[in-house]
This record gives sequence, C-alpha cells and structure tokens, in this order.
Amino acid sequence: MIILIMAIFAILAFLANMMLENRIIRLTITSIMFLGLVISVIGIVANMHDHYGMKQVTTTKKEQIYTAGSANQGFGMLLYQAVGTNGKENVYIYKTSSGAKKTHVAKPDLNTTSNQESISGNKAYKVTKTTRWVYKNSTYKLLFGIADNNNSLKHRYTTYQVPSTWIALTTAQAKSLSAKMTPKTDAEKVAAAEQQKQLAALAQTDPDKAAQMQIKAVKTALNIK
Repeated sequence: MIILIMAIFAILAFLANMMLENRIIRLTITSIMFLGLVISVIGIVANMHDHYGMKQVTTTKKEQIYTAGSANQGFGMLLYQAVGTNGKENVYIYKTSSGAKKTHVAKPDLNTTSNQESISGNKAYKVTKTTRWVYKNSTYKLLFGIADNNNSLKHRYTTYQVPSTWIALTTAQAKSLSAKMTPKTDAEKVAAAEQQKQLAALAQTDPDKAAQMQIKAVKTALNIK
C-alpha cells in the first residue's frame, strides 16, 4: 500500500505542477504532495531499518530431550561441541524421543544463542524463547506488508536444562570415556564388577541415586569438577 500511496503523491504532484495555472495554489499543492512523498519514503526506511510500526513478540517452547547415549546407560548424556573461531556457540547433540535410533544435531546460527543450566528432577529439556517482529495492527500491516517482514526473526535463545541425573560432555570427552572407565588391572576389574552389581541393585529402588553415582564416577574419570 505504501508504494501505491507514494505513486499517488508523485502523480498528483506532477499533475498539479503541470495543470494548475494559479502559481500559489500550484506551489502549495505540489509542496504538500512532495511532503507526503518524502514522509512515505521515510516511513519505508524506518520500517526496514528500525521496524517502524512493529512490535516484538516472544514465544516460549519447552520440549523434553533424551540422552545421546544408550538408553540402558543408566544416566542421561547431552553432548556438545564448540563451533566457530571464538568458541562461544556450541552444536548440541541429543535424541528427540526415547525410541529414536539416531541423535539430533542442533546447530547454532547468527540469530541463536544457546546455553546450559542445571535443574531439579530427572528429565532434561530444551527451552526455546523466540522473539519475532510483528505489525502492531492491521493498518501498519496494510501499509508496509509488501516488505514481507511480518513475523521476521529477531533472536532465539535456547537453554538446555540438565538435571542431576544427566551430564553434559564435549564430544571429545564422550569419545574418551569408554577407555578411561575401563578397568585395567585385575583388582580394578573386581572392584568394577562389584560396583556394577551394587548400582544394578540400587537402580531398582532409586534409579536417580544410581544415575548420580555413575555421573560422579564419570566426572572423576574425566577430571571434571
């Protein structure tokens, strides 16, 4: 609509300048039409650059995520790997359902910021807050909607909520875990077998406690504080 309004202002200014004989009336109408044209251009620039006529709307989506490791592992695992030169953003790896065979890789982009936080309970979640630009009302949408920028993305914040029964590891740590957790001497093998027996029994009565004990052992093996 704003393009049509600009065209009307331009045509009227041209017609007034060409057809009106009275100099004062001609200059007055031409000036008004030119002013309307300038205001229309300013409106378009303001809309494109500063989102004039728009407001920010934020929506939140919370979804449960599932361990990137084996379902029989006894504890949850969220994997991540730094990307880019500054290492501030990570690729996160997890499963989207309990029966999923393949892991899901969540890659960051220029409009997404991700982080981790600890929560209570025994389930992990991915919480995504998405902020978009939308028109304040139908009038603004009618005027500037030709730009096709309604619902344009401003920013997306993703938080991975990790409970005490889960552990977040880098992909390098996950790859080295098996070797570091494997007992090497006969005494270590006996101790590990006994520990597994105790964990299996504990998992029947208190699976969360068993998971926390396994995570503690993983942190010790990987020297994670």
